Amino acid sequence: MTRSVGWIVLLVSSYIWAADARNGALVLEQQGCQQCHAVRGQGLEHETPVIARDLGERLAPTYGPHTLASALWNHTPAMWAEFSARGITAPAATESEWRDLFAYFYSLQFFEPPAEVGRGKQVLESKHCTSCHSLSRAATGRGPSVVDWAQMDDPVTLVYQLWNHASSMKNAFARNKIEWKTLTGRDLVDLTAYVQSIQNLVPNRQFSLPGPESGKPLFDANCGLCHRDSLSLAMNLRNKTWMDIGAGIWNHSQKMPAVRMVASDDMRKILAYVWQLQYDGPPGNRVLGQKAFIEKGCIECHRSPFKDGKHITAFSIVAAAWGPARYAHHQMLERGLPWPNLSPADVSNLVAFLNSRDSAR
Repeated sequence: MTRSVGWIVLLVSSYIWAADARNGALVLEQQGCQQCHAVRGQGLEHETPVIARDLGERLAPTYGPHTLASALWNHTPAMWAEFSARGITAPAATESEWRDLFAYFYSLQFFEPPAEVGRGKQVLESKHCTSCHSLSRAATGRGPSVVDWAQMDDPVTLVYQLWNHASSMKNAFARNKIEWKTLTGRDLVDLTAYVQSIQNLVPNRQFSLPGPESGKPLFDANCGLCHRDSLSLAMNLRNKTWMDIGAGIWNHSQKMPAVRMVASDDMRKILAYVWQLQYDGPPGNRVLGQKAFIEKGCIECHRSPFKDGKHITAFSIVAAAWGPARYAHHQMLERGLPWPNLSPADVSNLVAFLNSRDSAR
């Protein structure tokens, strides 16, 4: 029977998670969302509501603030009608609470799966790692045994070790005519659990990453020369777990002419920064945002969008629809003005435009 180890990822305070996904779960309950929506089959008081879609399902092809804000914004008129018909008090979450909720929705999709110790051993064998690294202390002559590997505190440790050994492993593969072995994020999680088991370590069921801002200078120095413009990771990464990104780092190392050594703490910072790039997605376009502001009819009521000086985010756009400002939007519908549908790109571009007040003056 395969033994599983549950990895619990701790979210840290940073630009992405300006609050906490755990708090987002509390907000979901406090705002009464689970009267209609289940989360992975569970509603209020463990009952499963059948009124609306399960929020634990994949709600969109890609996840991130602009995608989720688009879905919620477009759903607003239908939700108002449903609230009125059922006599339910509409949620009035603040911008910071929406930030928490988005982090929670995101975490439901992209936390690491439970680790399987038995599968970790299968990965080592199926990838032919055991040709060089024995599973006992008996050396093969090609590489250290798995038992003697560096202590596996968590999967990030394995990413760090793989990266720093990539150059020597490429040379060994070439000498022995071995094909490069690619890995998945799931492989890394399971490998870590297996190595911990044979090293007789108590599984560390929690791991965390530092604030993403700490990884930006390291990413710029080590990766930024190539990963920019059309090769920017913000443009190309979608729906990856942290270990998916870690596996991508290993898989990519075979294509690099030289692999620069990275310290263990620095690898954590780089992973955190890349995770932020994925979550934020591509930056919006100010010019297209101004066009959307006019064509979507926002200008009919908001003729001076820069006057209050407030920084606009995807979360504040949703809060405007579902918070205290929703009464102004009710008036808009009463006047017969159509509700503007916003695509994720529209949200991103509007954020860019509404935050460009300095250049617009």
